[in-house]
Amino acid sequence: MPDRHRPKLLAMYESMYKARHGEARLIELYRQGIVKGTVTSGEGNEATIVGAASALDPETDVCNFMQRDFAGYLVWGVSLYHLFSHYIANRDSSTEGKDGNVHHGMPSRGLLPMVSHLGAMLPNVVGAVYARRRNGTPSVGMAIIGDGGTSTGDFHESINIASVLDIPVLFLIENNQWAYSTPNKYQFRCDDLSTRAAGYGIEGERIDGTDVAAVYDRVTEIVETMRSRLAPFLLQVDSYRLAGHVAYDTADYVPKEELVEWRKRDPLVVARRRLTTETGIADADLVALEARWEEEVSKEANRALDRERISPSTVGWDTYSVSSETPRLPETTLSDATPVQAINRALDLAMESDPSVFLIGEDIGAFGGPFKTTKGLFEKYGRERVVDMPLAESGFTGFALGAAVMGMRPVVEMQFSDFSTDAVTQIGVNAGTFFFRTGHTAPLTIRMPGGGGLSYGPFHSEDLEGLFGTFPGLKIVYPSFVDDFFSLLLASIYDDNPVLFFECKYLHRRIKADVSFDGTVPALAGARVVREGSDVTVCAYGAMLHEALAAAGAAERAMGVSVEVVDPRVLKPFDTRTLVRSVSKTHRLLVVHEAWQACGVGAWIISSILQEVFFELDAPPLLYAAPDTPIPFAPELEAVYRPDRSGVLEKIKQLLTY
Repeated sequence: MPDRHRPKLLAMYESMYKARHGEARLIELYRQGIVKGTVTSGEGNEATIVGAASALDPETDVCNFMQRDFAGYLVWGVSLYHLFSHYIANRDSSTEGKDGNVHHGMPSRGLLPMVSHLGAMLPNVVGAVYARRRNGTPSVGMAIIGDGGTSTGDFHESINIASVLDIPVLFLIENNQWAYSTPNKYQFRCDDLSTRAAGYGIEGERIDGTDVAAVYDRVTEIVETMRSRLAPFLLQVDSYRLAGHVAYDTADYVPKEELVEWRKRDPLVVARRRLTTETGIADADLVALEARWEEEVSKEANRALDRERISPSTVGWDTYSVSSETPRLPETTLSDATPVQAINRALDLAMESDPSVFLIGEDIGAFGGPFKTTKGLFEKYGRERVVDMPLAESGFTGFALGAAVMGMRPVVEMQFSDFSTDAVTQIGVNAGTFFFRTGHTAPLTIRMPGGGGLSYGPFHSEDLEGLFGTFPGLKIVYPSFVDDFFSLLLASIYDDNPVLFFECKYLHRRIKADVSFDGTVPALAGARVVREGSDVTVCAYGAMLHEALAAAGAAERAMGVSVEVVDPRVLKPFDTRTLVRSVSKTHRLLVVHEAWQACGVGAWIISSILQEVFFELDAPPLLYAAPDTPIPFAPELEAVYRPDRSGVLEKIKQLLTY
């Protein structure tokens, strides 16, 4: 270790020592039934995480920690009390007891929380570094993954994105030889995972992870190079897991002779030997320090134990954050515009007025997107703000989430909503839960062109609002009119929550209207009665809203009945009050959408208002939706598959003659 770095050795050993004893105390508390959930041990990994984390600057850099990185939190400046409180779930728990033991971070300080879908963390780091650098912070990132996690898709997608966009992220593989109980030989064929770097056009290396000084020296060199060269790096750091995967894992599958050999290279033993032989510190002095550190661990654990436990009555259960005040935007008008033109102008206006807004997607640059909704924006704002991404929906959605957490307002375009299924973990599990488990906002908008009517077949025509509606924390928007394609998109961009903006691509160029915007971004809420009536309420959205309006007119002409049509506009959180008020007046309800009928939004809408209007109904509510089959390709089949105005009219008659 160079002389200039030797003062770091004692500090790093302190973090390692405290972590070893802190985790031992947590395992003890787990076995006593005081700590719940999953408790893991970083025994054997301390040199890797402490050496690597010590090479970063918590004031500027971005990192995620894994389940064996307890010591890394101490390096990052997180207190022992903070960590014990989180595991014990007392009143000072950083997540208010909402997230698991190792799933916590400090997003405002660049420390992103862990998710168990391991690879999913990596694109978050890449996007966060991109955002910080865009805002003028000379940030680098460290995206940490275990040896087993390198088999995940997001691992590869993240490295590829970082390489293509020249984002300085160190992808650090903590290779402890075991993916739970599966040895490396059953996880991958290569001996050295860092050789995969060549496939991404970046540098890679493999180093020993049992010597904290060596790890620190090499990672420091890599980080300093990344700061100037702005290129990612792939580093495999070898150590050995000296305990089971979790506290209840006895690790009987580990060869005993192999474990004995690796214990000779215990990172604490190696670091302690360096201290006594290279820095001149006396063994007696080190023993005194260790006793003091153990006392501190015990004191902070006891302090956390003495703190009152978390209480359901004092915890905030909100899944949505309250959005901050929206900016005043320039007034604008559009004449005889299509939804495509309205979307394009809304994006342009937001980007023109706010440098934090940028676009991510496939072919959205010079090509202008598959539906030309981003046409001209690449030429106006450049590649930094209109970012053509590799075909990696999970990777670039996770990238956008990381950027959103760092204060940007990314707008992701899925070429087709169908492709979003590749990013379900990032959207529903990661972004949707982010505010609830961290208290930190994630203003992310994902545009989802969907629906049928264009003979695109089963992989380009799905309406997936029902799928994503099951995830807490997501807002779901589905506009039906040109002015809402414009205003609700702006509202989505300036909402501080993850928003899925569904676009009926059948309407993209089939309806036209004027748009007049006074500069005030509306709130993302509120259904709208688009046709007054007294005999039947029809609730529909997207293309089906227009079919409902046509059927309502036909019903009035043919039968002399008055049909009220409600456009929900925002499906989640749903405006039940407007619909209840309408059904209380008409006493009949028909819900229409072209998504599948089973487990869909329509059934949920009906069930959500029944408890308030049940005794006022003159007929059972009806759902008219697409059958539970994949969407067919041939126009003749699709015409039968999709609900239409004649079908809506028949349902209205059914309700009136019940």
